[in-house]
Amino acid sequence: MKLNIRQRVRLIALSGGVLSFVGLLLIVGVGMMLASEKVEERRHLLGESAASFVESFAGQQTQWRLADHVAGKAQLVEREIEHTRQDVESLAQTMTLILSEPGQYAPRALPDPHRDGIVSGEPYLNFSDALAAEADDELQEEFGLAANIADTLLPLGRFYTGVFVGSRHGWLIAADSKPDGGALHFSEKFLTSYDPREMNWYKLAAKAGTVVFTDLYTDTNGNRCITCAAPFYDEQGLAGVVGIDCNADEIYRQTMSTKTGGTAFDSFILNRKGEILFSSQAEGTLAVGDERRDLRQCGEQSLALEAAAMTEGKSDVQLVTVDGVSYFLAYAPMESLGWSFGQIIGQAEVNYPAQFARDKLWEEMREFADDLRGAFLQLSAGGVLLLLLLLGFVLWLSAKASDHFVRPILSLTEGVNEIAEGNLDKKLDVKTGDEIERLADSVNAMTVDLKAYMENLSRATADKERIATELSVARKIQAGMLPRVAPDFSGQTAFDLDAVMTPAKEVGGDFYDFYMLDENRLAVTVADVSGKGVPAALFMVVAKNVLQNLAMAAKTHGDFAEVVTRANDRLCEGNDQMMFVTVFFGVLDLRTGEFSYVNAGHNPPLLLRRGGEVSYLLPEGKPDKPLGLMEGLPYRQRALTLAPGEKVFLYTDGVTEAANEAAELYGEERLQTDFAGVESDAPVREILAAVGAAVKAHAGNAEQADDITMLGLRYLGI
Repeated sequence: MKLNIRQRVRLIALSGGVLSFVGLLLIVGVGMMLASEKVEERRHLLGESAASFVESFAGQQTQWRLADHVAGKAQLVEREIEHTRQDVESLAQTMTLILSEPGQYAPRALPDPHRDGIVSGEPYLNFSDALAAEADDELQEEFGLAANIADTLLPLGRFYTGVFVGSRHGWLIAADSKPDGGALHFSEKFLTSYDPREMNWYKLAAKAGTVVFTDLYTDTNGNRCITCAAPFYDEQGLAGVVGIDCNADEIYRQTMSTKTGGTAFDSFILNRKGEILFSSQAEGTLAVGDERRDLRQCGEQSLALEAAAMTEGKSDVQLVTVDGVSYFLAYAPMESLGWSFGQIIGQAEVNYPAQFARDKLWEEMREFADDLRGAFLQLSAGGVLLLLLLLGFVLWLSAKASDHFVRPILSLTEGVNEIAEGNLDKKLDVKTGDEIERLADSVNAMTVDLKAYMENLSRATADKERIATELSVARKIQAGMLPRVAPDFSGQTAFDLDAVMTPAKEVGGDFYDFYMLDENRLAVTVADVSGKGVPAALFMVVAKNVLQNLAMAAKTHGDFAEVVTRANDRLCEGNDQMMFVTVFFGVLDLRTGEFSYVNAGHNPPLLLRRGGEVSYLLPEGKPDKPLGLMEGLPYRQRALTLAPGEKVFLYTDGVTEAANEAAELYGEERLQTDFAGVESDAPVREILAAVGAAVKAHAGNAEQADDITMLGLRYLGI
């Protein structure tokens, strides 16, 4: 019976493997015999050398690990402090902006801790009895204006122990937090006589004129704190100081990792005076004492020298003595606070692996030498002769096997190369009765299939290119149907208008429209057709034309609810595919600012009032239905009056439902926030660009799932 290729290869591999193993065993045996003579001589030398290397390597690795770990912990605190600094700067800038532009903010009232219950994180206004007696109308007006900072204090109060604003007139606006989130309790002294101008944080920031950090202190709740403070200004100069309290114990807990790489460390923090502020040691030189000691003056010189370097803001790893024991000390500066973070590990703990390696190596080498000596005697006899005989057999067997197996493989290779060069009519003729013959038959069958596949691929490629060309033309046609601001409305002074539409596919179902009904009335439309692609685009064309034609026909009587009602009936005719479209249709009277609109199941627009208030234009009662669902549906016309400078922002759900890679939606709340964050006097084009950029940044690399359409309108007045 003929052996297949697998069996032949196994036979050859087994033969060669056994022979190679035996030959290798003989060679190793001879080498081991020669090496055994040197093993005993070098046993002690190797043990000492290995121990010395391990000791040096372990010490070096420990120092590197300590330096990296300490630097990382110091950088962690620096990042937290930098975040606090940025929050304080932002708070001061916001307060300066509020006082510098009083016309942009409406007066507000905050809870008064003298009479109101204050919960954790809730902004409140406090002032002394003396200030209350002196409060006039001007000071009351200042209270109401400054209270607008509460919107900034509220989110910051969730992350810090306390966030506050102190005025040069002596009042305080603050948001304090408690771990349990419950009600706050204030002392009688705080309520009757507290004056922020007498506080250290106020004096430091007012004098420095920039962001400052206080020294470590204990607050009224027994927490050890540091305060970051910065001044803010009005037209008269310094108006007050803002500040944020940071829990210093929480800062230290972030550095309190006691193990790195399985090794235990003790850590401590030193201030610029050489005093230990925090320590993981409860006793000894590095413990936090009842009376702060200058570590630079301690009796152990090596530790005192490194403490001096720590107060100078340096980084290093050195061997020091602490309470009579040798330690590796690593330290790195916390520059924002003027502190230094240090960690120590015992030198004996570092050197223990070296001593263990020395003893273990001596023991192992002694056993190895005994075993090797016995093996040498067993392997040496006849090894050389057997190696020569096996080498000859392997050479003869490999020559025979090569001649038998390589010939049909070469024939198969030549045929495959000819097929690869493009001759798909080539047929392989290999008769070996094994897998090589079956491989040749498979190649022949593959050649036939490949030829047919290439023919089908050519046809499919041509069809795909034709469809892509047609869709590209359709997209250009659809884009051309949407109106453009220029040149139709170039030079327009009564309003500022712009719109964008980005389809999710080659063509989309969203559309916008704007046109003049007459010389005094501007009509705007934003709509979203159900579905996507070509069907949605066709329905979009019909809906756009129907709405515009009916609106132009009804411009004399101005009943736009009737326009939408008739448009719904028209779109229901012959709508066998049950498609529908949500529509927001509005008409702005340029003479009066009256904005009449009908919302047929569409997303509520955003309205920006002159005072900076941003809100959604939500319908009263149940919203009207989209167009195309059912004939005879009623629609309601509503109206509001826009003052010069006020804006209306229309959009489709492709904006609020834009999802990122984690499937998180952009959402109405984020849209309202980003819309409100754009400069109020910015042109509409810039507002749309800013919102579009925010949506794109949120989505990241996620694929756009729906059409995105936006239209912005600002009424300027005549």
